[in-house]
Amino acid sequence: MSVPARVSRSWHRALAALAGLFAAFAVGVAQPPVEVEDPKGGLKKRVVVEDDPVAKAKDDPAAPTTPPDVRLDELVAGADGAKHPAIKALFQRNRIPFDRLTTKSATMQVRPIPLARGERLPLTFGVQEYDREGRPTDPQGINSTDVRKVEYFEEIVVAEANQVLAAKPLGTANGPDGWTATEQLDAAERLLAATLRFHDYARTRNIRRGRGWDDFRKPLFERLREVRLLLLKNAVAGNNWDRVRELGTLVMAAYPGDAAVAAEVAVARVSETKRLLASEAHFDHVKAKELLDEFEASYPGAGGAAIKAIRSELTQRAQAAFARARDKKAANDLTAARDALTRAAALDPTVPGVREMQRELKTGYQTLSVGVRQFPEQMSPATARLDSEKQVVELVFEGVLAEVPDDNGATRYQPGAAVLSPHVVPGGREFLLRGFDASATGRYGFESHDLVSTLKLMGKRPETWNSYALPWFDGLPTPKDNVAARVAFKQGHPDPRSLLTFKLLPGRWMEGKGMAVDDAGFAEAPLGTGPFKLQPGARGDGTAPRELVFVDNPLYGRWRDRANQPFIKEVRLIEVAKIPNLVEAFQQGRLHVLTDVPTADLEKYRAQLSGRAQDYTAVNGRRVHILALNHRRPALQSKILRQGLMTAIDRERILTEVFRAGRPEFHRAQTGPFPPQSWATTKGPTGQTVPLVNRDLALTRIRNYLFDMGAKAELTLLYPDGDPQAALACQKIKEQVEGLFKDAPGRKLTIALEPLSLRELLVRVEDEHRYDLAYVPFDYPDDWYPFALGGMLDPLAAERGGRNWTGFQAKGTGADDTDSRLGQLLNELRAYRAFGPLAEKTVEVQKLFNECVPFVPLWQLDRHMVVHNSVKVYTDDSDTPISPRALNQTTLFQGVARWRLE
Repeated sequence: MSVPARVSRSWHRALAALAGLFAAFAVGVAQPPVEVEDPKGGLKKRVVVEDDPVAKAKDDPAAPTTPPDVRLDELVAGADGAKHPAIKALFQRNRIPFDRLTTKSATMQVRPIPLARGERLPLTFGVQEYDREGRPTDPQGINSTDVRKVEYFEEIVVAEANQVLAAKPLGTANGPDGWTATEQLDAAERLLAATLRFHDYARTRNIRRGRGWDDFRKPLFERLREVRLLLLKNAVAGNNWDRVRELGTLVMAAYPGDAAVAAEVAVARVSETKRLLASEAHFDHVKAKELLDEFEASYPGAGGAAIKAIRSELTQRAQAAFARARDKKAANDLTAARDALTRAAALDPTVPGVREMQRELKTGYQTLSVGVRQFPEQMSPATARLDSEKQVVELVFEGVLAEVPDDNGATRYQPGAAVLSPHVVPGGREFLLRGFDASATGRYGFESHDLVSTLKLMGKRPETWNSYALPWFDGLPTPKDNVAARVAFKQGHPDPRSLLTFKLLPGRWMEGKGMAVDDAGFAEAPLGTGPFKLQPGARGDGTAPRELVFVDNPLYGRWRDRANQPFIKEVRLIEVAKIPNLVEAFQQGRLHVLTDVPTADLEKYRAQLSGRAQDYTAVNGRRVHILALNHRRPALQSKILRQGLMTAIDRERILTEVFRAGRPEFHRAQTGPFPPQSWATTKGPTGQTVPLVNRDLALTRIRNYLFDMGAKAELTLLYPDGDPQAALACQKIKEQVEGLFKDAPGRKLTIALEPLSLRELLVRVEDEHRYDLAYVPFDYPDDWYPFALGGMLDPLAAERGGRNWTGFQAKGTGADDTDSRLGQLLNELRAYRAFGPLAEKTVEVQKLFNECVPFVPLWQLDRHMVVHNSVKVYTDDSDTPISPRALNQTTLFQGVARWRLE
């Protein structure tokens, strides 16, 4: 058993015994539970948060693992590795955070005290003293009248660091012999950085509580900043360029928007890039470009003439290399032409003509061709309806965080527009954005105020799916500077990271042009910060397949963690309906990905594309197919009719006859509103779900509805034209409903089928509300299914274009008490952040849903995809690709910047 574990249990047992004595100071010992988020998604459980300050970095075995209020691992490691005894002693005596408490009778080192100086201590409070080995002893009571002085760890450390820095040779005071100025600076930096990590952690955990701690953080923060800049200057003076690069990256990430830091880093970067450009090696020139890109990404427009001069020199070298490439190509020396072209693209890929020659010579220019079932037209986050349009959104835009799958399809979150994973702060998150100014695009820039403008634009259409996450946000984000921002949450969420995946817009630019979030012109020509940008003009004529082309966004790869990304330089979305032979297109390399392949076609592709392509079945789908019911129509306000329709349909039979093609392992019937295999769907004792079909009950329900002579006896069912399986499934639904009355006397219910293009169908359902019944897909936006169901059935979102296109509980739709209870429960669930209670309430949600029937759940179809073997899907910096089966085929391009064609 570890010492911290024993200590923790001893501490809590002792506190329980002394609860009465220390109740007045409970703030110091009774803390709220640590916020936990499941880093893998799926079934949520209590785990360490992926962006928790003590979570160990996956790629850094030396990263701190112990909570910093217990021990500062970086100081322990520093003591172990220190060569100078004074530095070793410095780290050892500060490795465990403590406050120094002086009373009438003694001075002791105690566990950190919650209240800052200036705040009144309770009359009697508890403390825990550390012994000489740094182990906490049993709690003891202290009378506040006996307290003479409290010295806090933060100020103790600043004083210690100042003493180290004041000593010779860095300073003028006498001190230990034998250490260097660099060792002094390194020791002070490590000590101050570790203490700042403790301080920020303690404040998020109420170990330090109240605004009084701002006065302690500021000198600590500022002294650390000063030391890091001194380290940078020292490394430049000593020509230690590896250290210059490391420190430059560190301070740029830590102090974005800081003009003084920008000036110092500019001096360092200019010095290093000049040295690199003086080299004859092309590799050094590329390194100079990477350093310049990183600086300009962190400090857009900073650095003045010196930075501009270096950028100009890089462009000139790229132009010269491109001129050589043209000459070699003209002389038919294609090997030399490709080499020169590669050098030009590495130094400045925006030189006119480079991209075109790369495509022509097939040099470092990978093109991915993806078949789409419907051609995309409205391609902004607020207007995308079709899968192809949602796929474009994934190419062009990015969120603060990006949702990516692991090899099993479970959800992870990575920095998107954020430089690093957001930092947990009380009631919210803080993060740095990858900003750039308008000069980088010639049209628009991007910074923290665009985050604010994005949410402002979304807030003007709160009823849409694009604004689904807004109820959790407490007002607008707070910019701290041009690239740093804080978002606050008004209520808990089991995984707040999922709320930060909404796509960011060039908000200030849009507002300046008077654009709404769903502006049609912007949707046709979208602009974002994602890895690709739209190349204007769709290719193809009336008979040839249309193509929409996206080329790499040069701004995306200007960050060190995104160097040369996206690796694929062009993505083409090709209209599948006009490709005469899909197998041949794969064989000739003209098609790389085809989604939503029917189960019946799998054997055809396997037989004809063996060795060239492979089919994959998605492992974690969120799409279900439903029968939408329009509650605005008087007939569908009848609950017994809705219940009759739900129980009349034999889902398993239709799945077998229409979709499975002799493969019973594929496709599942819904038994409630959620995906059948998700955590949200109620299971029986054996893990099985209870089918909804009950045709005898259905006949009784619908006949009771028809007893009213004014009841409408014919309903129209809309379905997507061009989808033979959808047409056949709807024909089967019609036959099953009408078949109830085969031998029954009296009035009968009939269903008329009406095919529409998918776009027209969705407009009729979502915007115009002109339908009785509609066979439509529904994609849950994340794994928190009850929240999305609540968003879908929200009566405040029942306007045209809103999430609630069924009109459930909308004004004038005849909602009864049970409907209201379902709506109330769904609304209440938004305040739940603990998975256990949420899961318990979700059982009640499904029961009420199946009684109210806002829509008729049908099935979840397994989604098959054919992928060319050259496509390698990477979602992180690992050397091992993941299987395409993990991808969400609705958005498809998860982590696309790292994909490769090999």
